Amino acid sequence: MSDLNHTISASPFTIKERNMRSTTRRAVSALALTATALLSACTPTTTVDDPGTVGVHRGATWLIAQFDPTTHLIPSAYVPGASDVAASTYAVTSLRIAGMGSDTASAALSALSVGVDAAVKDSGGNDVPGTLARLILAVRSQGQDPRTFGGVDLVARLEATLQTTGANAGRFGVQDASYDGAFRQGLALSALSLSNPTSATVAPAVAWLKAQQCADGSWSPDRSDLGTPCAFNATLYTGPDTNSTAMAELGLHAVGAVPIVDPTTWLTSIRKADGGWAFDDSPYSSTDPDSTGLVIASLRALGVAPDGAALAALLGFQLGASSPAAQQGAFFYPYGTPTPNLVATNDAILGLATQVWPAVLVG
Repeated sequence: MSDLNHTISASPFTIKERNMRSTTRRAVSALALTATALLSACTPTTTVDDPGTVGVHRGATWLIAQFDPTTHLIPSAYVPGASDVAASTYAVTSLRIAGMGSDTASAALSALSVGVDAAVKDSGGNDVPGTLARLILAVRSQGQDPRTFGGVDLVARLEATLQTTGANAGRFGVQDASYDGAFRQGLALSALSLSNPTSATVAPAVAWLKAQQCADGSWSPDRSDLGTPCAFNATLYTGPDTNSTAMAELGLHAVGAVPIVDPTTWLTSIRKADGGWAFDDSPYSSTDPDSTGLVIASLRALGVAPDGAALAALLGFQLGASSPAAQQGAFFYPYGTPTPNLVATNDAILGLATQVWPAVLVG
């Protein structure tokens, strides 16, 4: 499974990878449960966006420094000499939110335009909807045309991934959806919302996503049997989660669709005592910047601006003056020694945008 949210072949970090993180979280956060319980549950009602703006600018400054001046892309942390195309693409949209680094973003897009056809395919030769969606968002954020990017019509390619027959009719991509189905769908709809999609694509895609929603307003990555109530699967470590729910709602909102059940109540009900959100509502899960950023963004689309506690929880993962200069401004992922994390930084900036995403990218 893969979607360019976090590798060129997989979402800059796919929901499968999010679930792998979640598995680790459940094992590690149990040790921190007592400490978490001591956090204050007080949630100010005053909306404060200024700290978020400062956080966005600091995060964007760090992101700009990650781009290699020769390749104009962010180097891979796993493959020596290679570029992290996924993180680079996501970072381009983060820079647009911050209103910074236009030269860096432009150079990155030029580099990304080379070899697009191969880059948007998985190992089996199938187009990856998440990859296409992230590229469309990046291209549109810089005022360019995704229908002619690198000689490829990214919009048509994304629409062509929509399954039209069988049990998965209405779902983007033939890749396994066990860990990213709803997230992938929301991401694809978000990208298409900025690109004049055809109703023949949007209508069935929306229908699939709405049918996937759980009775309480949440989403699981993929419900192969809609007749079975949503529940946590201890074998696959899947079930309703904040990431799937947030992106599904953002995708529906982007194309003017309304979910069957407003997810606000569910998202509010599983909020952690520190004001942030974890991957799911397990008592062993603790607040993380990715989930908090995505939930804040989805609630903003639902008309709920972040309060002081939500912003404080998210900004609490940003490395500050006590960290090495080269790390300052980045967001870190909990567990272990705090170190800069590209995914966390991009997800946090998305959440700290003061306008509704993805419209903010062209706004």
